[in-house]
Amino acid sequence: MTNAAPPRHATRNGSYERDGRSTYVPETTTAQDEFPLTGRTSTGSETGVIPAFLIDMALHAAIGLTTWHLVQGPTGVLYGLLAWLGASFTHRTIVQHLAGTTIGKCSFGLSLRHADGTHPSLGQLIIQWFRGGWACFDFFG
Repeated sequence: MTNAAPPRHATRNGSYERDGRSTYVPETTTAQDEFPLTGRTSTGSETGVIPAFLIDMALHAAIGLTTWHLVQGPTGVLYGLLAWLGASFTHRTIVQHLAGTTIGKCSFGLSLRHADGTHPSLGQLIIQWFRGGWACFDFFG
């Protein structure tokens, strides 16, 4: 008995023949990607990923700092943090789901996609946002 791979047509029709007997081999199905790829241009280049991230973070921080500056009193810091988190969540989930990219990624022609070329769903973007937030705490801990 050899360990030779089945012929190419076996992957298309789910079976192949060995020693005169037809042996059933189930078709292989690939699971959907759990994580989207990092931002890539249409040519596959990842140039500009870090500057795009920095632009997005500067935008979110500017919204938080502006809110902190406008709100007087001791609650200004709290409102500033909430505005920063709200802007980050809205921009990186809802806006990215609707537009296919964020402002920073758009500046460099990047887009977040799966390996098969599809854009991530809103649920996947939300999960990715929470994972990114958790990774900040994991980095320090």
